[in-house]
Amino acid sequence: LTHSSLLRWQTPAISSALEESVAKNEYDGQQEGFLETWLHIRKSAVDCVFEPVDVTEDEWFHTMKPDLAPNFTLTSAWLKTEAPSAMHAPKEIPQMYESEFNMGGKIKNIGQMYFDQAYLGGTAATSRWDNNLVNSNMEKATKREPMKYGPDGLKIHDGAIKYKTYIEGKRGIVIGSEDPWVEAILLHYGAGKLLTVEFGKIISEHPQIDTMVPKEFTEAFLNGRIEQFDFGMSFSSLEHDGLGRYGDVLNPIGDLMSMAKMLSAIKPGGLMFIAVPTADGADALEWNAHRVYGKHRLEKLFAGWKLIDVIGRGSPRQGFVQHLWVLQNSNGCRSTHTED
Repeated sequence: LTHSSLLRWQTPAISSALEESVAKNEYDGQQEGFLETWLHIRKSAVDCVFEPVDVTEDEWFHTMKPDLAPNFTLTSAWLKTEAPSAMHAPKEIPQMYESEFNMGGKIKNIGQMYFDQAYLGGTAATSRWDNNLVNSNMEKATKREPMKYGPDGLKIHDGAIKYKTYIEGKRGIVIGSEDPWVEAILLHYGAGKLLTVEFGKIISEHPQIDTMVPKEFTEAFLNGRIEQFDFGMSFSSLEHDGLGRYGDVLNPIGDLMSMAKMLSAIKPGGLMFIAVPTADGADALEWNAHRVYGKHRLEKLFAGWKLIDVIGRGSPRQGFVQHLWVLQNSNGCRSTHTED
C-alpha cells in the first residue's frame, strides 16, 4: 500500500496523525501499527462481564479451545480483497493454494460440489426488502414457522430468548443474508437497528434494517462512520467465504478474516451468534460449495472469542448440522469476570 492509499483507510483522527508524520518525513513503516492498535482498543479498555459457560460435557466440542487471537493482524483482515473476482471460480483447488485450503494436511476429507453463482458486485437473490416482505417474515417468526434451514434455523429463536438482554433494543449486525429471515426473527425479539452485510446489493425499505455490501461496510467502519454493534449474527454464510462460489476472490482464510473483523465491529463483551456446518468434529471441504467445520477449523474461526454456549443439536442435513454457537468478545476488555 502507498502512503496515501493506506491513509484513506484510517479514521479521521488516525489519518491526521499519519498525515502529519508523512509531512514531517517521519514515516517509518509503522502506519499499519496505528490502525492495528485502533482496531484493538476502539471504545475499549472496559470491564467486561462474561456469561457462564453452558456447553454439554459429553459433546465433542466440550474440549475445544479457541485460539487466543487470530494468527494474522486485524488490519490484514479489514483490508482483505472484497472486490469481485475477474475470473470464474476454478473447478479444482489451485495447486499453489492446496496446503492453505487443507490447513497443512489437517483437513483430510476434501470432496467436490462445484458452483459458479457469482453475484458479488451484482444484486442479491432478493434485492428489494420492502415492509410487506419483512412484516410477513416477522409474522412467521411469531408462529415459530421454519423459514430456512429447517430445524437448524429455528435455533435462532432459542438463542434470542436465552440471551434476550443482548438483543432487545440493541444494535446488531447480520453477516450474509439473501432475504430478511434472520432479521425478522431478531426484530420479533425486540432488536433495535440492524445492518445486514451481504455480497449482493440489497435495497431495504424497512426503517430498522440498513444494508451494505462488504466493501461499503469496511470503508464506513474504518472511517468512523459506523459505531460498534452490541451483537452480531451470521447463519450459514461464512463457510463460503473465500471459495469463489459467489464471485469472491479465492482466499484460504477468507472465513477466518471475516470473523476476525467482528472482534473490532462488536463491542467488548458483546455477543456473536454464528451457525456454520459441522459434522461431529471432523473438518472437511466440499470444493467450492462450502467448508464443514471440525475442531481444527473452529478453534481458528473463534480465535479471540470466548465460547459460552452451543444452542441445539438439530437433525443432520446433507451429512452435517448447524449449531448456533454463542461467542462473547474479549477484544478490548481490560478486565473480566464471569456472571454468577
